[in-house]
Formats: sequence, structure tokens, C-alpha cells
Amino acid sequence: MIVCAYTTERYDDLVACLDGLRRQSRPADEIVCVIDGNDELRKRIEHLVQHDGVTVVANRYTAGLSGARNTGIDATTADIVAFIDDDAVPADTWLAEIVAPFGTPTVAATGGRIEPGWSDRRPGWFPPHLDWAVGCTIPTMPADGGAIRNMYGASAAFRRDALVAVGGFPTELGRVGADAAGCEETDVCIRIRQRDPDATIVYAPRSEVVHRVTPERSTVKYVLVRCFAEGRSKAVLSRRVGAAHATSDERAYAVGIVAVILRDLIGGLARPARIGRAAVLSAGLASASLGFAAERLRRRGRAAA
Repeated sequence: MIVCAYTTERYDDLVACLDGLRRQSRPADEIVCVIDGNDELRKRIEHLVQHDGVTVVANRYTAGLSGARNTGIDATTADIVAFIDDDAVPADTWLAEIVAPFGTPTVAATGGRIEPGWSDRRPGWFPPHLDWAVGCTIPTMPADGGAIRNMYGASAAFRRDALVAVGGFPTELGRVGADAAGCEETDVCIRIRQRDPDATIVYAPRSEVVHRVTPERSTVKYVLVRCFAEGRSKAVLSRRVGAAHATSDERAYAVGIVAVILRDLIGGLARPARIGRAAVLSAGLASASLGFAAERLRRRGRAAA
């Protein structure tokens, strides 16, 4: 199991995550904590876990989440490599459930269910279909499990050989520090299936983590910034793996979102809060589209220079 961290501001979250990993019903062969560019945090965690069988290492690649994850892969030897975010707390059966699908030889990767851990309660304007913006599962995921294009990185597992075969996580994508970029898991999952069309990515809904959502991320501003960054990341992803693969789920999602917006607008006649959700969904969709267009224009400008 690999958890990556970069800031002392989430020290308590990281401690809670590590506590959850140590009490799994199926004990992990290895627990590795990768610290990205923060010696103070690394020393504090090394002192905390010095007798707990947790390996603490510094990111040895490009700064950011992708480089940290690749460092974690190097530091482990298990055939199955599981990842969890530093601000997520796993249920006791998380690991057992997320590795269970690997009993099928064609399964190359799995993703678990990620529930938002709100500081208070879900804001009335925050639609579940935008939970991906805070790293959580959205309602369009198959409720009973099944094949998916990609999982979310807060709860993921891969066959080591599949990860290594595609070169690990791309440092061109993924968060660096507190920025809002993403898509590195999507890139890896698509490249795994491009390399081996028989490989499958499976959603394991019984594997659950609670992903903390801070007050700062429970704002319309953050959601729109995250949507814009996702659009930019999808443009980069399209260049890397092809637009058909990079935006297949997004096209279906956009069609479904339009239906949800219309439903909320009609329902808002009786429940005004639904109009707010419809407005945020519309703005999020527009922001992601603008991010996609902005990144493509930026790339064209650089190519023409």
C-alpha cells in the first residue's frame, strides 16, 4: 500500500490514514509513505512510525503526485500495488475488497468507492454529479461493480507488471503541490488497455474510503477552478492517448449532466435549492470546456512559436 503526502497541513489526516492502513482486516505486505519535497514532514512521520513497519521515503523523481507514486512503486515488491490519498481514511475491509477482483487474471486495475467526508454537511448547492471535483465517486459509477475506463486515485490498485509495462504515472499530468490538475490515473488506465486490449479496469464498490473535504474545497470557487484544471488536463491527455480514449466517458457524462440540469431546473419550482445545483453543474461544465479549449490553444501557440 502506498500513500503520498507533501504538506504538514495535512499531518493529522496522514496519521489517520496510516492508522487505518495498519488495522486492515487483510494486512498489507508493505506500507510505504512517500513524502514529496517536505523534509520536516518526512522526519515527523519517520519518528511516528519507526516501530510500526511503515517505510518512509522521499520522492526521488519529478516533484508532484505522479513522481511520488512512481517512487512508491520502486519502494515496493508486491504483485499488487494499492494507492490511497493522505487525506482519506479506509474502512477496515478496504484492502481486502480492492484486491479481490484480481482473482480474475485479466483484471489489471481496480478502484474503490470514495465517499466525501464533509467538514459539516454537503452544501445544498453541491450536486453529487460533481463529487469527482473533490476526488469522490459520482452516481454514474456502476453501483454493483463492473468494468470502468478509470478509477479515482484516492482508492486504486494495480498489477505491478501492468504499471511497470506502461512506465508508471506520467509526470506531465497530476498534481504538484496544491494545484488542481489531474488525469494521471486516467492516463495509466487507458495506456494499460491500449497495450493489452484484454485487460480490464474494475470498480469495487465494497472497498470504501472516506475522503476529507475541507471547507476551502466546499466552495463554488474551488469547484470551478477544479473543473477548469480538469479540462486542461483532459486536453493534455487527448494529445497523449488520443481524443477518442481521453474523452469517451466525458462525452457520455456531459449528455447525462444536461438531463440532470433540466431535471433540477424543473424540480426547482418546488425546491429552490435544486436551481442552485443546476447552476453549479452548468458552470462546472462550461469551466471544464473552457479549460480544455485554453490548453489546446496554448499548445498550438507554443507549436507555432
